[in-house]
Amino acid sequence: MDSGKLLVVDDKANMRKVLVQTFTALGFSVDQAADGEKAISLLKSNRYQLVITDLKMPKRDGLDVLRAAKEVDPDTAVIVITAYGTIEGAVEAMGLGAADYITKPFKLDEIERKVEDALAAESPVTSEDVAQSVSDGLMDLVGRSPQIQKLRWVIEKVGPTDSSVLIVGETGTGKELVAKAIHLKSERKFGPYIALNCAALAPGVLESELFGHEKGAFTGAHQQKKGRFEIADGGTLFLDEVGEMDSSTQVRLLRVLQQGEFERVGGTKTMKVDVRIVAATNQDLKKGIAEGRFREDFYYRLNVISVHLPPLRDRTGDIEYLAAYFVDQICRKTGEETKQIDQGVMDALLAYSWPGNVRELENCLERSVILADGPLITLDDISPDILSGTPVAPQVSPATGDVQDGGSLTEVTEDIEKRMIAEALERNRWNRSRTAEELGIKRTTLQYKIKKYGLE
Repeated sequence: MDSGKLLVVDDKANMRKVLVQTFTALGFSVDQAADGEKAISLLKSNRYQLVITDLKMPKRDGLDVLRAAKEVDPDTAVIVITAYGTIEGAVEAMGLGAADYITKPFKLDEIERKVEDALAAESPVTSEDVAQSVSDGLMDLVGRSPQIQKLRWVIEKVGPTDSSVLIVGETGTGKELVAKAIHLKSERKFGPYIALNCAALAPGVLESELFGHEKGAFTGAHQQKKGRFEIADGGTLFLDEVGEMDSSTQVRLLRVLQQGEFERVGGTKTMKVDVRIVAATNQDLKKGIAEGRFREDFYYRLNVISVHLPPLRDRTGDIEYLAAYFVDQICRKTGEETKQIDQGVMDALLAYSWPGNVRELENCLERSVILADGPLITLDDISPDILSGTPVAPQVSPATGDVQDGGSLTEVTEDIEKRMIAEALERNRWNRSRTAEELGIKRTTLQYKIKKYGLE
């Protein structure tokens, strides 16, 4: 991600702390606000590239923050954080011009990806960007294994064509990295590269993001909005997790793939675009076809050329090269002194199965670089789950709610959510209606959470 100025708005101190630390480490300058009123004040005196705001807050809510951000600078990207079961608010936010939304609980890599997508949509790749980027689009495909060498060869052959590409691989194997490399190898490299995670959006919102919408198309659509297809005209559109797409959206996309045309949601004017589709999935789409979840005609339109990414456990010979590459990159990004990897650490990395693939390796090494006191990363700096082969449960101080070392953001936020619900139920003598009202969620959502966390 390119560094810039971000504003994080949330009334929960723990959430602000995690997001500020995450994006500061990625090179962003981050301001924070504990409520919408403070955020709007900051927006009047500062210019932000992107705003991340919770939807439900005291004083002024996330929609007020969104309106203020767009009033100050229409180009400011806004991502709205919403609780499970409040998709209606997210749809209204998208209609007001939000770049994206994310539901709690979420993982850090999810919101990092959404921020990257939002910034890419606001500032598509230009010829100057390409000139400053990796010259051949393949430099970040680190490794010397036969699988990686074959992958480079496939990208070299596929890139210059205009054919649709389907990238298949487990989560964390680097599917978007390959998509970007294909774009940079194509004649479209001076055009925009736009990415969209299909799994992160509800069906109605996904159609609006893909095709755009007209003013008044649905509740909250207060202005016309271009979709990703229009923004990507002349370039490449990367559809991540395409296996999660609902059948009605598949039908509309099939028409674009066949004829290069569509209508905005709520519109009648036919739009024509010239966009290359690169899609990715971690699912078995043929199984999805057999189960009736995925259209066969849409599959064959996407799968003109198939690229398979092997899991890291199948190319362990690349781990040493990847580890050295990530440590160097992380040291540069965080301003740390150049660090070396102890041989004992390398042995542990080689012995681990890496269920999270390359992304998990990168996260592991980022933690190690930050924790290492000297120029050498030792076993003391490695997460215990890597050494033991099992994940570490998150630890949250019951007295302060502070997050202790270990655990993903999803695990931590779920633990906090469980405690909040349990305490609210006790205060309201297990009256579920009053508890739901206090927590600002629907009663059906509360019932789901009670069952999920075993609080019955």
